Amino acid sequence: MDRDAARKREAGFLSREGDAAAVYRFDTGAMADSPVPLEQARSTGESPIISGYDLIATGPIMRGADALAILEEYRANGFARPGDVVSFKQDGAVTCWYVDQLAFSKLPGLLENHLKTAELGMEQNCNQIDGIINNTAPKFNELATEDEALFLVGGTTYLHVQTSDSDRDYTHDDCYATYDYTLYDRETMRQLDGGRMEIVSDIRDDPHQVHLLAVRNILECRTDLGGAPLEPVSIDLLEILQDAAMREMEARVAAIKASKPSLQGSLKQCQQEVADRAQGSGSPGRHGPEKGR
Repeated sequence: MDRDAARKREAGFLSREGDAAAVYRFDTGAMADSPVPLEQARSTGESPIISGYDLIATGPIMRGADALAILEEYRANGFARPGDVVSFKQDGAVTCWYVDQLAFSKLPGLLENHLKTAELGMEQNCNQIDGIINNTAPKFNELATEDEALFLVGGTTYLHVQTSDSDRDYTHDDCYATYDYTLYDRETMRQLDGGRMEIVSDIRDDPHQVHLLAVRNILECRTDLGGAPLEPVSIDLLEILQDAAMREMEARVAAIKASKPSLQGSLKQCQQEVADRAQGSGSPGRHGPEKGR
């Protein structure tokens, strides 16, 4: 499956004027790429594409049409098969459904953030976030602030850098700035790494030049992405990334808690083992028979 081509078709579906539908079908060849589980994609508001689904068809639907009636029609004529995911964009809202043999299951959250993510992450134009992808690339100073910036590194990783007045010291010629940084995976939006780094820049550099210097130093010294192409993206995307990372962290914590036995259960097990040993594990005790001399 060509993910880039699927992403472009998806962007066209999400930016289409009027109501529309899209059918995603699992690509068995995607198994080699270790796709993200569909439930994880749903919980982070991502696209079925990261779960190995290819967007095979899109098209307009009648305004106000009932989603379940369309699903029944799609399944009856073979347009949608069991295992497919069907997405509807109606009145600006996106809903997704999993097609089963006998029923349809709604997938709340799937593609929830992706209309905005597609516009910000693919076209990088935030002059107006209105659901219509704009191909005019904005200037860097329209995307970042004096204190923080967000970059897409090598097309695969987001890097967020942030500093503040309290983290800056000045001399006659130089500015010493300490940056906090966080790396996110573009496909899954999972937080990958983070830390702090101090950089030195010319006091005459504007904040955006200092951001770029910090990013290059971080990539060269702290990652394997040194020299990768850099593309500034809107800082507005950061909220989506942070929310997805928080959800993923909460899911990990819940999984760890579920796998650990409770303290009460462990105590009961320990008490039972002690009782079993006390009831006659075969030990003769102090007054038991002695060996003959």
